[in-house]
Amino acid sequence: MNDKLKKTCVCKLLIVTLIFGCGHQLSGQEKLNISGGLGLPELINIGFRYQLKQVQIGFSIGAIPYGSGEYSVSFSGDLYYHFLGSSELSKRKPWYGRIGLNYFRNETEIVIDRYLYLTTRLGREFNFSRKFGIAIDIGAFYQLSNKEIRKVPPSSWNFDFEFPVLPSIGVGVFYRI
Repeated sequence: MNDKLKKTCVCKLLIVTLIFGCGHQLSGQEKLNISGGLGLPELINIGFRYQLKQVQIGFSIGAIPYGSGEYSVSFSGDLYYHFLGSSELSKRKPWYGRIGLNYFRNETEIVIDRYLYLTTRLGREFNFSRKFGIAIDIGAFYQLSNKEIRKVPPSSWNFDFEFPVLPSIGVGVFYRI
């Protein structure tokens, strides 16, 4: 399957998931959550989530600067569905599933790599108050596309490892506005 077809299929899947997942909950109480955390492939990130009952739509930006012009940056869009358990401090169920798209860009002196990933995770929120808590999740991310721009020609001996599926993990804090 070519990259363009993969992107089209993933976009359609996310749109259908949003329509069916959120359609019956549009009249609920909405909340905005600010978040920050550490994860793969989100890196050190900040973001926000818009809540519609047990569904959240989230966006984040993350980065890791390496110094001397080398860095990695990440942009993510995710759909969360809370489905199990209960909490005394929140109406939102603490267990959730998460699916999303992530654009990841890594630049060094030698190469610029651009990736598009599909991320899937299961996680749990721990509420410390009605406003504040932490979330921990684990799953996998799947490489949908990769574009490499070489700044320096490769040496005669070059390792090029391709891992289309990698483990994904995230830990973050959130604050309900």
